[in-house]
This record gives sequence, structure tokens and C-alpha cells, in this order.
Amino acid sequence: MKKTYIILFGAALLLGSCTRNPEIGEPTPPHASSGLVIKASCTPATRTDIIEGKSTWEVGDRITVVYDGTAYVYTATEAGATTTFASDTGITAYDPSKPLTAYYPVTTVDGTVAVEPQRTITLQGTEQTNTACAPLVGTPLDKNLAEGALHVSFRNIFSVIELRIDAGELDSPAQSLAVEPASQEDFDGYLTFTGTVDPSTLALTPAPGGTGSKLTLHFPDNADLTRPQTIKFPVGRFISEAGLKLTLTTTDGRTYTKNIYKSGIRTYNEKNGIFSARHLAKALYAFASPGGIETADDLIEFAAAVNAGESLAPWQDERGFVVLLNDIDMTGIETWTPIGDAVCPLTGTNALTIESGRPFTGFFDGQGHSIRNFHMVCDNSTPNRAWGFFGALGPGAVVENLVFDASCSLAVKASKGTDCGILAGVVYDATVRNIVNNAPMSFDGSAGNVRMTMGMVGLAFASKGVVLDRLTNEAALTSEDGGNTGNGATGIHVGGICGFSTNLASSANPVIFNGCINRGDLTTKVGRASGIVAAANRYTHLTDCTNYGLNDNAFPRSGYARLGNITCITGPGIKFTNVVNRGDLISRTKGAAGGILCLVNHNDNEFIGCESYGRVISDRPDNDYKGTFFGQCKKAAKFRNCIAQGDVGTYNGGDCIMTGVNADNYMDYLGAYDASAVDVTPANILYRPAGN
Repeated sequence: MKKTYIILFGAALLLGSCTRNPEIGEPTPPHASSGLVIKASCTPATRTDIIEGKSTWEVGDRITVVYDGTAYVYTATEAGATTTFASDTGITAYDPSKPLTAYYPVTTVDGTVAVEPQRTITLQGTEQTNTACAPLVGTPLDKNLAEGALHVSFRNIFSVIELRIDAGELDSPAQSLAVEPASQEDFDGYLTFTGTVDPSTLALTPAPGGTGSKLTLHFPDNADLTRPQTIKFPVGRFISEAGLKLTLTTTDGRTYTKNIYKSGIRTYNEKNGIFSARHLAKALYAFASPGGIETADDLIEFAAAVNAGESLAPWQDERGFVVLLNDIDMTGIETWTPIGDAVCPLTGTNALTIESGRPFTGFFDGQGHSIRNFHMVCDNSTPNRAWGFFGALGPGAVVENLVFDASCSLAVKASKGTDCGILAGVVYDATVRNIVNNAPMSFDGSAGNVRMTMGMVGLAFASKGVVLDRLTNEAALTSEDGGNTGNGATGIHVGGICGFSTNLASSANPVIFNGCINRGDLTTKVGRASGIVAAANRYTHLTDCTNYGLNDNAFPRSGYARLGNITCITGPGIKFTNVVNRGDLISRTKGAAGGILCLVNHNDNEFIGCESYGRVISDRPDNDYKGTFFGQCKKAAKFRNCIAQGDVGTYNGGDCIMTGVNADNYMDYLGAYDASAVDVTPANILYRPAGN
């Protein structure tokens, strides 16, 4: 009989020596096929592959092909990126008009897929030796045989989580690791699953009782977790706003807990009913490593070592990351020298230099821990000093996963020009991500008409690039005027996330704000104040950033404040994408104001999917540097898919009078613009989302 070949192109997680189905017996030695031979090619890994792109078949791997209502099991006869699967009871003839679906690992005719609630794993050295058994489903790419081959493409059904477990010196061997939601109230979905999958959409249908919210991994006898081990496992589809809780149990009955993904985790994507797995294979240090910061004294010693240029080894884990091992209580600490104490002047030609001191250039992982009871007072008297928890973060630095508790505070009382942030004064070609601030910030400096900044970050400066990723400010910001009458680059800049953002004059490398949120109210008397970044000076890119805070300003110089709830002013190379303002803006002294920004200042500026819903209130005539979207735009900037649904009004001594902007008149109150603003049209800036 002439043999027909079906070539299966696996797209991810095709790993050997793992079977799940008790209804199909253990693998038997492969032998010559009496019917259809299947040739399967294992293509490069997808993002959720757990062996980092080194996919390959192993001898004995088994797949199921469900064809015309019957399940056929095929076994790999050789190892390699491409192999032959053989079966003596396989498909004897193929009709493309009949349905065919392929599964890995083997399953039943119903196509049962599963993330089991319990699993025993095997460790060898520092790696898990068995597979994660993450199920795959394959469907034909077309309905026609080509030279006897039918191409089938595999997709991931579930995501994989990768943990880097380091338990340190345990009194007895590790026995199991339980994974469950950190909070059931903030959890939606399931960690474990048994049921079926729609091969076209990857939608899941659970069997009765087929879902659960706890997964337990059992270790082999005498598992050595005193050195780091990498553990990988598939998980079901869920959203957990509070993250996950890990519980390590040892053979003597002791338990050790650790929460991970504290900022929230989502394990799948869904669009128009089509599902896909998310990449979660990021190493997480689930338990305390030998090196790290445990106390306030440790933190102070670490800061001193950074500033003296000494070794940081006592506070580093095996990755070389400085890590917090606990929440750090700073009660009683009355004076503070920033980590990375440095003087960093920014010139008028947009160049930054490290004049003195040592910026922090390493890796710092707070591991989700909080700084508590820390009352930082910046009484700096050195011009151009960077000041905050970190002073200056220099090229290559990464700071992540840190919380400033509401018991903390920052008070800026500097008498010289200072870039000040509760997280960092200056971020220079560095990355900060997943930082939450709950501590109030206040400014009462007195340096005169020189630039001063305050926010979670004072100044962000890019030569090669800066990333501010998922910074969230929940706390209020207040500011006096400090005797500074400037509303330009030499003014005081207060931003919920950042005070001033710019880049090297000869560079197009941006400062990137991604997923940043401000919920803190701003009550200020300064020339520039905004929920996200007070001055987006050059090459600043904002994506998925939102302001909810009230911006209440009383700059003493009547008519001169420049205010916007996302930013006050833009420079060249600015791109805002999916940026939203939901906060009100009030100027008590006739300041220029716009819902998103005050001044659109360059033709190359782009505003894509930006939305403003807040009120803009100032005792200026409407459209005289006052508008629901911008104060003024007389540039050929690009606007697409934007919404301006706010209102404008006069302050009127506090008894505000609103105009009553609506769908019919909203274009009259966007702000001041002229014929040069060619994209300011009803087609590009809507009152309601398209279709509503």
C-alpha cells in the first residue's frame, strides 16, 4: 500500500518523556508502521517554550491524532528536530474533508487537555529534568495534500511559569511546593484544568469539577534546594491582581511562604474570542538567597558601599542582584545619604555629565518588599545634586519590584538646584520598573530661578535610552513656589511620575514611559505641574499611561503657569500612545491649561489613541491657552483616534462656572489651534469613541 505522509510542524514545548493519560498504556518500543507514517518537524520554540528555543523530539515521544472521530497514537522512532512517528494501528487513508486535530502529549479521542493539580518533578543539577507537559494542539494549515504531506501547526494552550527556587540552608529536605492565589478575592479563573479545547480558538470547556485554584509540585526524596533550582510548570488561565503565594514544605513539616507577582499576573490573552498563551518564563527568586538586605542597618551599609565604590557582594544574590529579603523598617533613621550620591548637571544644550560622586549602576530587586517609616528630608545645598532613595541611577542600572509604604514621606527643602525623587533624583540610561509609591511628597525649596524637579523620579535623561515601566504613584504631591517665577526650563517641575524628561541633543534614543499611573492629587504653586511628567522636553514616549489625580495649581505669577494633566509641554520626538487623563485641572491664577498637555510645540509630535475626560478650569478666555485636550496647538502634529470628552470652565474665586461642552460643540473647546494644525479635525479627535 502506498504510504501517505502528514508533516506536523510543532510550534512550542515539544518535549520528551512525559505522558499524562492513564487510558493509554505506557510507551512500547516503536516498530514498523502498518499504515500511515507521520513525519513531524519540531520548529523553533514559541515564547512560552521552556527549553529556550532548543526544541527537539525524543525517542518514545507520543502524539495523538484525532481523525474522523477516532484517536490514533504515534510514537517517535528517533530523536531530533525532525522525526518519524509510527503506529501499527494508525490512519490507513486520509480524506481532507474529514476533521483532523493533533495533540501533544497523548490524549483521548475527546481531546482532553490538562494542567494537573499535583505533579512530581525530577531535578538534576540545577535544572528540572522532566518536561513541563504544557499541552499543544495542532490543526491543518490547509485542506489539500501536497506531495503526500499535510502540514499541521501546533499552538500553546497554556502558559508556563518558571521559578528560580533558592531555599538556602533548610533543616530538612524540601518535600513540596504549593502554588495558589495570594488573595482569593482578587483571583478570577483557575490554576489547574481538565477539559477540552476548541482547536480553532483555543477556548476551553472544563469537565465537571475540572478546575482548581491550587497546584502542588512534589520534590523527589532528598531534593537539594540549598542551591538554586529552576522549576517550570504549566498553569491554567487566570487573573490574580494580588499575585501568587508559594508555600515550600519540608519533610519535617515546616513551611516557608513567599508571594510573587505582587503587582498582578494574567496568564492569557484574548481578542475577539481567540485565546493565546502569555510568556511567563521569567526567572523569579522565590525564596531568600544567602546575600541580601534584611534590616535598615544593612540598607545604610549598602548605600555607603555604593558611594565609596566598595564591593556589593554581601548584599547580592547569585545573579549579582542586590535584593531585599524583608520589608525594611527605617524607624529612627533621621539622616540619609542617597544610594548613588552624585552631582549631575544638565546643560542648556541637553547634555548631562557626572561631575562628582558615583551613580548606582548595578541591579536592585526589591522582590516586592516595602520601605516603611522612612521620612526623607532633602536639605541639599550642593548645586545639581541628585537626591532620593537613590540619588543617580547610571548607565545600565536596573531597579525593580519595590514599594514605598504610606508611612514614608519625602520633604524637599533644598537651597540649591536639585533633581529629587522619592525613588531616584536622576535616572540616566537606566531602567526602573514595577515601583509603587504610597508616600506623600512635598516641596519647599528656595533655590530661586533654577530648574528643580520632584516626582517618583526627578530627572530622566537618555543618551542610549531610559525605561520607566509600570511606575505607580498613589500619594499626594504638594509644593510651594520657592521664590521661583519661571514657567520654562528653569522653573520648578512637579510630576506624579517624573519632573523632567529629555535626551542628549545629538541622540534620538527616547525616555520611555510604559504603563505608568498617577492617582495622587497635585496641590502646587509652581510653573509646571502634571500627573505623569511635568516637562516632556525631548524624545519622550508615553504608552498606556493614565492620570487620575487632581491638578490644583496656584502659581503666584498670575497667567504664567503652564499646566497639563499628562504633561505641560512637549519637545521634538514626542510620541503619546493610549494615554488617558481622568483627572480635573484647576488653575486658581489664570494659568494656561490643557487636559492632556498645555503646549504642543513641534510638528513631529504624535498623539495616538489619547483620551481626556477631566475638567479644565482657569480664569482665562476659552481657547486662550485653555482647552479640553491642549492649551495650544499651532503645529502640524499627528492626531489619530483621540477623544476629548472633558469640560472647560472658569475658577470664579472657587465657585466654578462650567461651559457645558458636549458632542455638538466640543471642537470649539479643544484649545487654541489654527490652520497649521492640520490633524486637529473631528475625524481625528472625537467626542465619543467611534461607533458610540
